[in-house]
Amino acid sequence: MRPRINRAVVGYILAGVAMLILLLYLRFPGGAVTDYIKAAAAVRYPGLLLSIDTAQPAFPPGVTLENVTAGFRGRPEATLHADSLGIRPGWLSLLRGRLALITAAEGYGGDIWGQFEFANIFSVKGPLSAEMNIREIRIEKCAWLRDVLARQITGTLKGSAAFSGAAGSLKNGTGNIDFTLTNGSYQLLENLLGFERIDFNKVDAKVSFRNGALKIVGLTLNGGKIRISLKGNILLADDFRESQIDLNGSIEIPMQGNKRVTLAISGTLGNPKTKFM
Repeated sequence: MRPRINRAVVGYILAGVAMLILLLYLRFPGGAVTDYIKAAAAVRYPGLLLSIDTAQPAFPPGVTLENVTAGFRGRPEATLHADSLGIRPGWLSLLRGRLALITAAEGYGGDIWGQFEFANIFSVKGPLSAEMNIREIRIEKCAWLRDVLARQITGTLKGSAAFSGAAGSLKNGTGNIDFTLTNGSYQLLENLLGFERIDFNKVDAKVSFRNGALKIVGLTLNGGKIRISLKGNILLADDFRESQIDLNGSIEIPMQGNKRVTLAISGTLGNPKTKFM
């Protein structure tokens, strides 16, 4: 008799859990969740303009936001968009006494996965670590990137990033970024050795981040008409377009007998200056 009782008890428990989940899905307060997220974002980031169409429950337990668009006061056209954004807790981290949030976003033809882990299980403030993976993002669809660089760039992006720091002072953190950009073009603001734009088959980059500065460990661009190699630093500014550039490298032009020219790039991301040496 005991095995039958145990099976019956388990059956009742599973049925109760199923009913609870169904009830939560049917009566999920999507409007209240959307309003709360917008209000919390406005308090923490006053310059952020956030739009969310709907919020729905997800399984494993979490929430999925549909048609999420983030803009910025003063430049509302420089937006970041996700067709969908899923957020759920990281249960294994919770068991270790740390708060973790796992995100999965779809947009621009690809997807981005990220995990953010906080040292304090009851707060998103204080020390944190983060990692991210990017796949098949069509960067020409991103209005924010086009605004930051003051030009059109096309191509398909994939890569990964890791970061460690504190939520209240992200600039003082450390991290690294590896990415590959394929089959695209980079629009030039002025003629460069006879080129109005740079078409490429592949761009590979390794970047490190420390105390508010990006160190370009290595960036190589390979195209049928031009090859470029760069190293150097970018000092980040609050307005990303005003970030200071200090890069050095070389350009090789196969169609001109592998002509090789060294160069230095200064100025800002929004208005770079190139000097040949």
